[in-house]
Amino acid sequence: RVSTATELAPLSQAQLVIEAATENEAIKFEIYDKFAPLLAPEAVFASNTSSISITRLAAHTPHPERFMGIHFFNPVPMMELVELIRGMATSDETFATAEAFTRKVGKQPYAAADSAGFIVNRIFVPMLNEAVYALHEGVGSVEAIDAAMKLGLRHPMG
Repeated sequence: RVSTATELAPLSQAQLVIEAATENEAIKFEIYDKFAPLLAPEAVFASNTSSISITRLAAHTPHPERFMGIHFFNPVPMMELVELIRGMATSDETFATAEAFTRKVGKQPYAAADSAGFIVNRIFVPMLNEAVYALHEGVGSVEAIDAAMKLGLRHPMG
């Protein structure tokens, strides 16, 4: 059963909590400082980060063995892939819990190493940079490059 809350009290009953704050370590650490003491002893705590080291984030929690990355893609209702990222201390039980959860919500989880950009963004960012270079060099207009991505490579958001 998946539920959401706007207050902190229900955290003590959660089996899995996923932080999905902006890609800013200071903000994430502030959230961890506030949330971690409220979690049940067996709860899995995860980040939806798309780029920050899971090991570095986990080090800021009291139980790095119960912390990992669960990276969903936008738009979440349409995108099937979820990257599962272990930190150096992530336990097998934590990983199994995350994998079971993502399958239960209809996603296809794949393990990714705790490296820059994980899998998808490691491939996507250089491609995005190439699009900017192509525009700068006059290879195509913004519209043409966007159409090429949508129609030629089936990237629905361009």
